[in-house]
Amino acid sequence: MWAFSFAFGSVMTLTSTATSAPFDPDSTDWEGCSRLIEVAREELGPSRVLVLDEVDYEKLGPADGLLLIHPEGSYDLDELATFMKQGGRLAVADDFGDGNRLLERFRIERGPAPSDPLQMLHGNPQLPIAIPASGHPIVADVGQVVLNHPTTVSHPDLSVLLRIPRAGGDQGPEVALAGQVGEGRLVAIGDPSIFINSMMRYPGNRSLARNLAAYLLDAGGEHKHDAKLTIVHDHFRERGSLGGGVTGSIRDRLRGFFSAVDGVRREGFGGIASRVVALGIAVAAAIWVVLRAMLRSKIPRPRYAGEDPEALSVARGLDDPRLSSLLARGSRRLFGGRPKPTTAGLSAVHEALDAAVAAREDLAQLPRAQGVGKLAAEAGLSAPEVQQVEKAFTRLRNGIGAAAVGGRSGASLTKGEATLFGRVLAPIADSLRIAR
Repeated sequence: MWAFSFAFGSVMTLTSTATSAPFDPDSTDWEGCSRLIEVAREELGPSRVLVLDEVDYEKLGPADGLLLIHPEGSYDLDELATFMKQGGRLAVADDFGDGNRLLERFRIERGPAPSDPLQMLHGNPQLPIAIPASGHPIVADVGQVVLNHPTTVSHPDLSVLLRIPRAGGDQGPEVALAGQVGEGRLVAIGDPSIFINSMMRYPGNRSLARNLAAYLLDAGGEHKHDAKLTIVHDHFRERGSLGGGVTGSIRDRLRGFFSAVDGVRREGFGGIASRVVALGIAVAAAIWVVLRAMLRSKIPRPRYAGEDPEALSVARGLDDPRLSSLLARGSRRLFGGRPKPTTAGLSAVHEALDAAVAAREDLAQLPRAQGVGKLAAEAGLSAPEVQQVEKAFTRLRNGIGAAAVGGRSGASLTKGEATLFGRVLAPIADSLRIAR
């Protein structure tokens, strides 16, 4: 087995002293990724490596590269796929985060690492040694790569970059893959810990990082020297759209909604503040998407557009399984066959309005319907519209309350009421989404 000059065990004793989040590109702690950034900038030049907490898709070009390290939460699969189809190169390094969403999109399966690796560090099978499995540029001059609690990745049609050989002569499962998506490329690595500072002490890990950085900007053509590599980690924000125009605002709304839903699923509601953030964003975005779906025929289409970009964005959003509990296809009588809030969605509408009032000290002591009316007035609704909002909220509250005690729910919303509630919640959701 390859002899290592660095004692990994001594590094692990520093765990208690780490002060930054894992994979933080700015952190020099043992589990930070500052060494990765140094290697990338040495390879590409300091100005060509961007470490960001937000991806602006409208600023990404087909010559650019994007590296996602241990992504968490909701992120826009359609935009990432479009980026690659237009020529961009994307790498995702993840083991137990939300990188599986991207992998599943491209039918890449993730699995556990073998319990019997041929080579391992300090006799620990959780620290297996991977070796190159092809002559791909990413692993061209890589000897061996030290892994740390990795996952495997597999796809029958993608190029294998690294394997973990098993004891007994089995070539072992893949831990890194690469393949073509449209004009671009996708690289899937089942272990982001390859790139943390403590692991970047190993020559093979550094070589892999250097080759990966170069590969992600290797298709720039005449724009190669202007291309940039963007590196993000964990939860990162998104804005804009590669489609440009009004589509970007739609996708921003959808992202806020999906992020809120994912956050609630992971963490639940931890008090009024978090409920307002999650539900205010989620419900306002959900209602807004419903209304866009119903009214999109009234939105003028640019002459150059072969397809309606708003309709495409709405359709993608409504196909997301995370919407299934809040939105359903409406009846032709009320919503013309277009989506409408389900019972769960109506409960979320009520919860969002209720929490928004409760979070305001100047409104919390008022009757809820009156407090909602105050929010409606602040949102710019007319006096008759404020009265309609108060009546609709009272009816919604009573219907949900009846269902809670075992009766039949009478909760419902007309298209006009959904429009008004969306207008009430939209400014709250916008302010909270920006703050996040």
